[in-house]
Amino acid sequence: MVGIGGVSVSEEAETVKMLTIEPGIDLSAPEVRLKAIEMLEGGGVIYLPKSGFELSGQERELISDTSNILTRVPDVEDGRPTIIFDPAHGRIKKYHFVHVNGKMMRAQIRDTARPDLEAIMSRYSKWGENVIAQLFPSYQQALDRKRTTYRPIPRNSTQSLHIDSSYGYPTQGRSMLRIFTNINPVNRPRIWQLGEPFEPFVRRFLPSVRLSKPSWISSILARLGIIDGTKTKYDQYIATLRSLGIRDKEYQRTAPRKIMEFPAGSSWIVLTDLVLHGAMGGQHSLDQTFYLPADAMSDPSRSPLRILERLTGEALV
Repeated sequence: MVGIGGVSVSEEAETVKMLTIEPGIDLSAPEVRLKAIEMLEGGGVIYLPKSGFELSGQERELISDTSNILTRVPDVEDGRPTIIFDPAHGRIKKYHFVHVNGKMMRAQIRDTARPDLEAIMSRYSKWGENVIAQLFPSYQQALDRKRTTYRPIPRNSTQSLHIDSSYGYPTQGRSMLRIFTNINPVNRPRIWQLGEPFEPFVRRFLPSVRLSKPSWISSILARLGIIDGTKTKYDQYIATLRSLGIRDKEYQRTAPRKIMEFPAGSSWIVLTDLVLHGAMGGQHSLDQTFYLPADAMSDPSRSPLRILERLTGEALV
């Protein structure tokens, strides 16, 4: 580990690097910004052990029992369903469905809890935006603030190493810049596994990629506003690579990885379509997603879009 004055870098040859910014360090200091953008765009993780986002005593009490929040708590503790907040409209989305144990489920929030949850998630969205603005001012004109996610359900199973794909939120070539915070009210850690760099992962699975033509149903749903835009070839590649990696049991067993425990009160920042990761444990985390165009990066050639275009030899957006 190398570092100066409260900012340190951990290096392991086969897995992603991590930049630790200790409490009290000025995030807007030029040397901190320089290290942060180098780490982020290089496919690393920025770790803030005490980030400064806190819940009030009343908010901690609210989330301490999931039945205070949800009308139905799932039997399977795999971290889903999640609660999605739309910062642009200031409200939680009602119809966000996920597969849980073979069934379609959504988080059914108690009416009594909704205002307090929306207040927490709204405050977190603004806080996250401020942290990103301090560290990456050069991104600000191009960043598109998207959904805020709250994960109230425990995860007691290991999520496969994966890159994030867009589901109903196509990025259309933009990277997914996300800031996460562990808000567990009883000080339990959020546990992640972090995998190998993006390019070796892509080279491993790219020969197996077979893209199909976009469904006409997707185009209709996009025009109706049910999904957030149409998928590009980039979105298709990312989704297919993700799926191939998750389904490859040998890869999941033998791929290089390191385990990171993020304590309550800590935050971490990642380009999640560039960094292989998977949750292994924890409960109660928040994250704010931003879309970052490749051309807004300090070095666009290191974006997942440009890496994929170089390896495939074709334009993907």
